[in-house]
Amino acid sequence: MQAIVQPRVARLRELLSQGGGAAEVANLLEELCALLRGVSPSSPGTDAPQLQDAPHPCVQLLLELWDDLNGVFAQHGSDTRCMERLCRCYKHTARNCGEAFKAVLPRLLPQMVSWFEQRPHSCFLYVANVCIANYGNEPTLLPLFADSFKRMAASTFQLLRQAPIAEHPDIVDDYFELASKVRGRGRGRVRVRVRTTTSSSPPRSHPA
Repeated sequence: MQAIVQPRVARLRELLSQGGGAAEVANLLEELCALLRGVSPSSPGTDAPQLQDAPHPCVQLLLELWDDLNGVFAQHGSDTRCMERLCRCYKHTARNCGEAFKAVLPRLLPQMVSWFEQRPHSCFLYVANVCIANYGNEPTLLPLFADSFKRMAASTFQLLRQAPIAEHPDIVDDYFELASKVRGRGRGRVRVRVRTTTSSSPPRSHPA
C-alpha cells in the first residue's frame, strides 16, 4: 500500500507547496480515495497476535495525511469539485473502517463544522451525515453530534436567509437529510433547537 500511496502523497505535497491547480489536486484525492475506500487488512493469524490490535491502515493513512488535507481546504476551499473529492476521502474511510474510525470523529466533526462555516459546501454536511449514520447510536458521541448539528444548522439557515433556497438546492437537500438522520439515529437523544423562519424543500439523496 505504501508503495502506491507515497508517490501520490509526494505529488500532493509538491502541488500544495507550489500553489498547484485545483484540478490536479482533485484527481490525486480521487486516487487516494480509491485506496481509503478499498483497502482492508486481512485477519491476523494465530502466529501474529501482535497485529490484532494494529490500527486500520486506512485510518493510519488518513491521520498521516491530515495536515495535507487541511492544506487542500486552505488553498482550494472555494473549488466545489476539489472539496467533493476531499470529503470522499473521509466518508469512504468511515464506511470502510467501521469501529476503527470512531476515534477519528472527535477530531473530524469539529473540522467539518468549521469548514462548513467558512465555505458552505454541501459535501461537508454529507460527511456529518455519514458519521451519524455509522456511529449515531454510540452514547459517548451524542454530545459531539448534537453540537456539530446545531452549528451546521445555524450556518445553513444563516446562508438561506441571505439568498433564495433555489440558489442552494444541494445544501437544502443535504441539510434535511442530516436532520432526518439526527432524528432517526439519535432516537430523540440528540436534542438541539434552532430558531428560523426559513421555508424548506423536500430532501433528495446525495451522490456517492
